[in-house]
Amino acid sequence: MTRYWWFEKITPHYSHGYNVIPIYEKRTPYQHLLIYKNELWGRFLVLDGITQFTEKDEFIYHETIVFCPAASLETPPEKVLVIGGGDGGVIRELQKISEIKSILQLEIDQEVFKACQKYLREIAGDYSDPRVEFRIADGAKFVAEAPAETYDLVIVDCTDPIGPAVVLYTEEFYKNIARVLKPKGCFIQQASIPRFFPETLPMAYHRAQKAFPVVEILRAPVPCYGDEIAFILGSKTDSACKPRRSYHGKFYNPAVHQASFAIPSWWQDLLKQ
Repeated sequence: MTRYWWFEKITPHYSHGYNVIPIYEKRTPYQHLLIYKNELWGRFLVLDGITQFTEKDEFIYHETIVFCPAASLETPPEKVLVIGGGDGGVIRELQKISEIKSILQLEIDQEVFKACQKYLREIAGDYSDPRVEFRIADGAKFVAEAPAETYDLVIVDCTDPIGPAVVLYTEEFYKNIARVLKPKGCFIQQASIPRFFPETLPMAYHRAQKAFPVVEILRAPVPCYGDEIAFILGSKTDSACKPRRSYHGKFYNPAVHQASFAIPSWWQDLLKQ
């Protein structure tokens, strides 16, 4: 069995190294897709040279991006839009919320979905659930054309703003998200790792502020990323800092929810740029 060291180049001066067994590789119309296996991290997905998640710690990211916004809403979400997230981890966590009546997921790269269904199936939710509709579609184009005030929650589970995800960090996109949300709805999106990519968080935050009256930042410690990952959460009405209902996961709970909104001073300084 082939084994070798694969290095994820984080910056020109820093890399993560994994001793890997290659599982799958494909150049899709949108990106370079790799799936590896490592004895510590399990199987993991790599897109354009960047690790997206590992079997060992993906639950931290997926629970945060689902339960933080869902718990903050005045009433439990019933209609949810997911943009991206072809691995299916967001669907898995959403299916734990019994009040949800419909989930529409839009994934632009069919090859990501197919590869994850074949090689990372344990991470994904149940796509036979009648509440779930999956489409291969451009999320940015969809929200530009979708009816107003349709969704209680929009989750943007995308890569960093490179390649096909660039359009998902624009002012126009955020304004379209705000338009398709119901008056008391909210949205969440990952905003990269400030330690390594300090420009992404302030860019996303300030652009989202032009679309949402309330924009907040939260963080989650995902070990395989090498430092904490940031999220932006936009709402038309209230702060999301205090959960209105009690969800519990392997990582998430109401106390973690509140703590995740306490961001370090140097993140606050980034936002002033």
